Amino acid sequence: MTKEEKVFKILQQYAKQSLVDFAWARDSDLGIYLVNSESCSSIYLGELLKNDLKQASKVLSHELGHHYLHRNKIDMKKYSRESEQRDENYSKLIEAEADAFGAGLRAAIRLEWCYLQ
Repeated sequence: MTKEEKVFKILQQYAKQSLVDFAWARDSDLGIYLVNSESCSSIYLGELLKNDLKQASKVLSHELGHHYLHRNKIDMKKYSRESEQRDENYSKLIEAEADAFGAGLRAAIRLEWCYLQ
């Protein structure tokens, strides 16, 4: 198993342990984090990412960042692209926080993986 396969597998395990459903979505190279009305969380990654596990790990860790940092805390009126009250700075801050969380999580996984070799 390559390093990227291992990182992606560990990220999937984090999602499962955090009770976040994970699935592939058709014809996309993006990811999305959703929380439904029963507060169940799901992450969907575009199937096009299956061919690039490094990018898939980046997107999955970013979406996990939303779960750990922002679950039920985002003001959707300020965040949603469809909202007339969208605040671009607020949205950028939320996305930057998820990016930073994801980068740190991937770095920690890679560091641990190196020591386990």
